[in-house]
Amino acid sequence: MTLVPLTKISGGLSSKILATWHGLDLTKQFLVVAGLVICSSMAILGEWLNGQIAANQLRSRAESGALYMEGFLARHIEGSSSDPQVAEARRKELDDLLIGTDLARRVEGFRIWRSDGAVIYSTDKSLIGKIFPSSDIDLAFSGQVVAQLENGHNDGEGGEATRGRPLIEIYAPIYRSGTRDIIAVGELYEDAAEFVVQRARVQRQTWAIVGATTLAIMALLFLIVRRASNIIANQRMTLKSQLTEAQTLAKQNTELRKAADRARMDASKSNEQLLNRIGADLHDGPVQLLSLLILKLGESTEAPVPSSTTFESASGVQEADLAPARIASQVLTELRELSTGLVLPEIEHLPLKAALRMAIDQHEYATGSKVTSECEGLPERVAHPLKICLYRVVQEGLSNAFRHGGGHDQRVSAWADLSAITVVIADSGPGFGKSNSRGDHRPLGLQGIRNRVEAFGGRVHIRQRPRSGTELEVVVPMEGNSI
Repeated sequence: MTLVPLTKISGGLSSKILATWHGLDLTKQFLVVAGLVICSSMAILGEWLNGQIAANQLRSRAESGALYMEGFLARHIEGSSSDPQVAEARRKELDDLLIGTDLARRVEGFRIWRSDGAVIYSTDKSLIGKIFPSSDIDLAFSGQVVAQLENGHNDGEGGEATRGRPLIEIYAPIYRSGTRDIIAVGELYEDAAEFVVQRARVQRQTWAIVGATTLAIMALLFLIVRRASNIIANQRMTLKSQLTEAQTLAKQNTELRKAADRARMDASKSNEQLLNRIGADLHDGPVQLLSLLILKLGESTEAPVPSSTTFESASGVQEADLAPARIASQVLTELRELSTGLVLPEIEHLPLKAALRMAIDQHEYATGSKVTSECEGLPERVAHPLKICLYRVVQEGLSNAFRHGGGHDQRVSAWADLSAITVVIADSGPGFGKSNSRGDHRPLGLQGIRNRVEAFGGRVHIRQRPRSGTELEVVVPMEGNSI
């Protein structure tokens, strides 16, 4: 026989209880909790009220009995407080009043006690003279009225209480007439049948009031909680519906954003392809024709030009500079530079750092200047259109730094974090305002850089500082531009 551990059983039971509890709606949970708390509280309150009412009823009966004994018995007791006596004539008078009369039907027994616990009078003559020490007698001699409800009473020393009808046992101090000196204690057993019936009726009424109050409180709270529960349920359904709609809209927005990103990437690729095609067409068409024209012009001008035909015009331009071969050579040079700028090097399979390094190396080779570079923390792989964009930024930024800043202290810094890629091109030249325009033309200017970067959701900052050169900062976010 396999024994299951008690902890496992209790754990499974607790899990079932918790599952059942969480499966209840708010109204049912309230009914359970409120039923336990309110009913327990009202039960305690009802019990306390019944106890207080019963105690007050018993105290009222005890005070009535004490007043009766004090007014009736005081004149029958003679002697001092240490040795009170009831004369024979007084005993006979008390017997005539308390034995075999209508009063005897209400008073089961009657006694008068001395301070040492001795009985100096009793309706049960066998008890007279006997001593029964009792704490109730001591309390009565101290001035208190003692009362308790019993079934029967104990008339003998060490005997058992006789069972019978319910009785109220009252101990009350008896004062000397006209003073507050206690000379004896009176005890009586009063019939409590009517008292018990009355107490039971009051208790039933008390419990009825407590029960009705509990039901009223529970009903009011239930109505409030049910209304609140319905409101919460409706709001929950509304929120759930709105959440579903919001999730659907968010999904649609995500799809639209991805589609926009793809369209932007495709547009960038198409733009680069168009530039490459234009560059190739320039190289294969006009450049080749101009090359052939220069060769032809060179054949017709192989004879040396006499020195007398070389002169300087009023504008300072020599006549040799206006020769067709010279002009064609200059046009060819500019077309080659233009086509070279349009045809992008093969950087598709290069990391971003290597692509930027290639742009820097080409600038150094073309201009003969020196560029300080620092590229750290760049991602290995980015979207190819973004790589082209940053390549063009470095290419055009260094070109501007060389043309407008004289190539002084050219610097390129690039880094990345989880949110964006930052590229900074700076120099220590005089800036755009003080640079001399040499008429050079590039396919990308500052506005071209701004247009490219903003197409990727980035931003461009240009700072010119007196005597400290120009700084071009480009920040492109990673979100939507990664592979």
